[in-house]
Amino acid sequence: MEPARDPVRDLVESLAADDAILAETVETLRATIPGYETVSSDSLKASARRNRALSIRTLLEGRAPDPEGIDEAETLTEERMAQGVEIANVLAGFRACLSIILRHLLAAAPRYQVPAETVLSFSTLLWSLGDAFTTRAVVVYRDRSITQAVADSNRRTQWIRDAVVGVLDRTGLLAGAASFDIPLESPVRVVRADAGPGSTADPTARLQDWAERSGTRLLAAARGTGAVGILVGDVGPGRPEPGVTIAVGTPVALEDLVDSFEGASRVLEAARRVGWDGLVDAERLSWRMGILTSPETTELLHVRHVAPLLEEGTFGELLLEALDAYLEHGLSIPLAAASIPVHVNTLRYRLKRYQEITGSNVHAPETLIEASWALAAHRGSRRG
Repeated sequence: MEPARDPVRDLVESLAADDAILAETVETLRATIPGYETVSSDSLKASARRNRALSIRTLLEGRAPDPEGIDEAETLTEERMAQGVEIANVLAGFRACLSIILRHLLAAAPRYQVPAETVLSFSTLLWSLGDAFTTRAVVVYRDRSITQAVADSNRRTQWIRDAVVGVLDRTGLLAGAASFDIPLESPVRVVRADAGPGSTADPTARLQDWAERSGTRLLAAARGTGAVGILVGDVGPGRPEPGVTIAVGTPVALEDLVDSFEGASRVLEAARRVGWDGLVDAERLSWRMGILTSPETTELLHVRHVAPLLEEGTFGELLLEALDAYLEHGLSIPLAAASIPVHVNTLRYRLKRYQEITGSNVHAPETLIEASWALAAHRGSRRG
């Protein structure tokens, strides 16, 4: 004796042969869900088959699967992400597919003598399946998005590092510019950032913060203990945070980035050498660039104007302070004395002692130039 047929089970299993579901799914997704216009029919039919099988399994078991067990959600989400479909549209597409399956069940129910009320009760199961599918798909999307974001960031970082030092060929350089939206017709500059000795600041974050406040477009990456960036167009008006040095190279065409990088590197080293922070370039540093590029001159002037005073110990430091204040305040005795602060006669006395110890004349232009050079280098070395 044959076992009694279960009409409900027969109805549900009949879905497996109902390929009209596939055609309707493709048509509905293309017509109503953004992003599916460019997805191939084969891909849409394959996912519709998986969704149909998942629905059949859920209805026969009488309960929605655990989200972790829905491998179809992972497969579909990864496939649609690769095709450029937004996650919200992926989820909307899955629910549209469930609605089509439910309609086909309702249409076939009379043939199997299954009451419509029974079929409508399937909707609760299918919507529970939709909820479980959504949970798994969102987790997959989040994890893949994070992985993709990290990969994109690493790729951007490596391209920046390679581009500024000139190791990329023309194809690689232009491909990166296209990927990261760097216009080829605009000048670019390399900027380098340094947070200074003993600082815990993140140079890359500080460089990006400065660019944002300045309204400039910048791609930044960590490089060694500092940061390097490619700036499009002009330098903005913003100032870096205190203690952060941002060195700016000259504007160049994209293919000449290495020249701007080398210039920014010299500016950064010169700024370190004289103890400057903030936004610096060769124009602002002026003659101070020579402290780096001409170490022989720097050493000669140190021996002439600084070393003899250091031999005097604490008193020599006071003489250096007086000379520095005198030079920084435009050779004004009153302003220099007030800045330290000491009495004007005390300042005059200290300048006199400086002249006696070094044999220099603080009124001679040559002395003023040499002493400014030597003191700038001395300040930077002490700060470092």
